[in-house]
Amino acid sequence: MSLFKELKRRNVIRVAIAYAVAAWLLIEFSATTFPMLRLPEWTATFVTVLVIIGFPLALIFAWAFELTPEGLKREHEIDRSESITHITGRKLDFMIITVLVLALGYFAFDKFVLDPSRDAELVQTTTEAVTEQAAESVDAESADQSIAVLAFADLSPGGDQEYFSDGISEEILNALAQIPGLQVTSRSSAFSFKGKGVDIPTVAKQLGVANVLEGSVRKSGKRIRITAQLIDASNGFHLWSETYDRELDDIFAVQDEIATAISDALKVKLGLDTAVGEAVQPTIIKAANTDAYEAYLRGRQLIHLRGRENLEDAVRHLERSLRLDNNFASAHAQLAIATTLLLNAPGSYGELSLEEVRRKAIPHFERALELEPKLAEAHGGLGLLAMNSGDLTSAVEYARRALELNPSYSDAMNWLYIALGNLGRYEEAEATLKQLLVTDPMSIVGRSNYLHWLGEIGRVEEAHELADQLLAQSPRTAYSRHADMYVFHEGKVAEGLSWALKAHVEDPSDIPSNFYAMWGFVLVGEYNEARRINDSLTFWADVAEGRFDEAIQATQRKMLLDPENEAVIAGAAYVLYVAGRIDEALPLYERLRDFRPEGRPIGTPPFQNEATMQLALARRKAGDEVGAQAAAQIAKHDHAALSAAGVKGQFPYRTEAMIAAFEQDPEGVIVALKSAIQDGLRLPQFFDDLIFEDLWDEPRFVALQQELDAILVAEHDKVLQLICFNNPVPDDWQPLPETCEGVEEQLVL
Repeated sequence: MSLFKELKRRNVIRVAIAYAVAAWLLIEFSATTFPMLRLPEWTATFVTVLVIIGFPLALIFAWAFELTPEGLKREHEIDRSESITHITGRKLDFMIITVLVLALGYFAFDKFVLDPSRDAELVQTTTEAVTEQAAESVDAESADQSIAVLAFADLSPGGDQEYFSDGISEEILNALAQIPGLQVTSRSSAFSFKGKGVDIPTVAKQLGVANVLEGSVRKSGKRIRITAQLIDASNGFHLWSETYDRELDDIFAVQDEIATAISDALKVKLGLDTAVGEAVQPTIIKAANTDAYEAYLRGRQLIHLRGRENLEDAVRHLERSLRLDNNFASAHAQLAIATTLLLNAPGSYGELSLEEVRRKAIPHFERALELEPKLAEAHGGLGLLAMNSGDLTSAVEYARRALELNPSYSDAMNWLYIALGNLGRYEEAEATLKQLLVTDPMSIVGRSNYLHWLGEIGRVEEAHELADQLLAQSPRTAYSRHADMYVFHEGKVAEGLSWALKAHVEDPSDIPSNFYAMWGFVLVGEYNEARRINDSLTFWADVAEGRFDEAIQATQRKMLLDPENEAVIAGAAYVLYVAGRIDEALPLYERLRDFRPEGRPIGTPPFQNEATMQLALARRKAGDEVGAQAAAQIAKHDHAALSAAGVKGQFPYRTEAMIAAFEQDPEGVIVALKSAIQDGLRLPQFFDDLIFEDLWDEPRFVALQQELDAILVAEHDKVLQLICFNNPVPDDWQPLPETCEGVEEQLVL
């Protein structure tokens, strides 16, 4: 008898199958439930080890023993004619089926019950972590005067009044946000708990508020009943409640009336300033019909999510809203904001030229303010447009005006944070970011910028932890932030690329997330792969490969189509500079000064000081030493301010190296470059910068180049192993055949 037949006869194969299925079920169950029970991490690992050890023992036992009516006996002691292995086998078959059914049931339970709860737990964990850190900057005395307005529940028989219940909630929130001394959580964070059944104390803890307002809406025929109740989150006591019964002749008039009545009642109940002047009266969102209002709400939610595809969808919804009601001020403002966010620029999401953005957005901003002069979104959006146009002072003024009109308007806080940073007012920028996280702890954009800031100040591990937790809310954002940390802050190109490719697949048209995938390939010399990521980014691959003519043609063509776009001008100047055509780069660098106030570095973070030092060298080579020294002084001043703010990493060290080279300090260059490599510098072309020309033959400089080359060879091997054999997105993206030609898989022991 063959070995296989004997294994089958003794039921060893059946035991192996039954054991494997049961083991998988046990391991999955322990991995899922043990953390919920707060058991130590090692307990789940211990179960896995025991299961693995038990597998060969079970097979040996099945081979050596047989279960008989008289009990267990050694197999060789049983006469073949008396063996009942066929009966035992049928029992094992039933057992396997039973375990498979249990496994299937557990899979369904895990997929549809536990997965959502785990996502909620991830959101809760990251929210608590971010809020606790950000809240350190908030005055503790104001804690009691804080409130979150939850989305009111739609209790209508048809369940079709959600838009109205959302509107009521938002109008109350907007009204409360105008009250001096009251801190109101933004809509996006407060509404994130909608339909999740989270209890009030948990909501309050996650949002960092002392009071919660909840309510319900019930519509029947022409009558509507709205109930609202204010709850003290610390003890669950009801501080105030009221029920409003109204005829539903004009839903927006009813919405306005009830929102005002509730906000007035809460002013008294919470002991707030009731003498609120006309300048801070709430702007009520009004549309001519419910369809226009619903399209507006959908468009605005997509804007919160960011990403090119979401923003383009938002534009379509908001255009529909305006077709239904061209006098809807808020829809005009949000359409202009979505259009502005589609600009082709770093940190933006589309490929529109600045001229296109202005032509499309400004009429909607103007119309919004004509209809509602005190509409916060219109002022905030104009701040975003001013910032993208290089008018940072106006950007700050517009954002501050928007926050006067709506102190909980988190987008305006975000744009204010960016504008202040570009102005070099780093302490104010940091304080604004922390206030944003307190006001809107669930904000995707705010948390993304916070993650980036953590990386800038060297708290990279913390940033990775928060990015992991952000996965439940916005995968694309989390993938991009992981890629950012690995590629630019740790120099782990292959690991960063694995995350960047996931982000690329989430939205192949989104330039900010595609940027990291493109750079991952560029850094290891896979230029053809880099060119496949996004057409708008291909010139970076051409520059790195030394194809300067192609890069110059591409950037000059962009500049002809978009002559007032700071990012486009900066790209064209850089390409000419690295191509050695400094005399042609100089006028473009000088043009970049128009986008920054006097005394500020040119270009955009984190490259602003490098661009300013390139301007300094270009002036020196043109014979303008006074101008060269003035530019270098600006870079040194901003570098010192960044250091004082705690910013560290490869980019500050790169600036130090350029300043030292400009001042003919070889020792300073070597020290700075060593530190830059340790903190993630992986761009070999940086050593080719003309500012280092006098050091190109210096032995220590050459040794550092060789050190970096060795690092990149190892990273290149890891990248090839990743994309050729461990592709994280095989169904959506594949490398070119020639990329993997001749590459052999390396087994890791």
